[in-house]
Amino acid sequence: MYWYAAAQHSSPGTYFQTAALCLIVAVTLIAVGRHQRRTGRSIFTPDGSVRAANGLLPAAPPRKSKRATGRIYLFSGWFLALGVAINLINGIRAARS
Repeated sequence: MYWYAAAQHSSPGTYFQTAALCLIVAVTLIAVGRHQRRTGRSIFTPDGSVRAANGLLPAAPPRKSKRATGRIYLFSGWFLALGVAINLINGIRAARS
C-alpha cells in the first residue's frame, strides 16, 4: 500500500492536465475508430471514385483490415478514457488533501 501513497505526491493540476490530454486523444481515437469500423475506409484516405479520361472509375471495396484497425483505435480510445477517469479521481483526491 505504500507504493500507492507515494504516487499521490503530484499536484492536482498535473492530474487534471493529464486527464484533459487523455480526453482529447480518446475522443479523437474513438471517432476515427467508429468511422473506420463502420465504413471499412480510412478517414484520411477515403478511397473515393476517380475520374479518368471521360469515365468515372468506381471506388475500391471496403477492406476488412481497415475495420480491424478501427477496432484497435476504439480499444485504444476506451483505454485512454479509463485513464481519464483514474486521473480525475486522483486529482480530486490530491485537491482534498
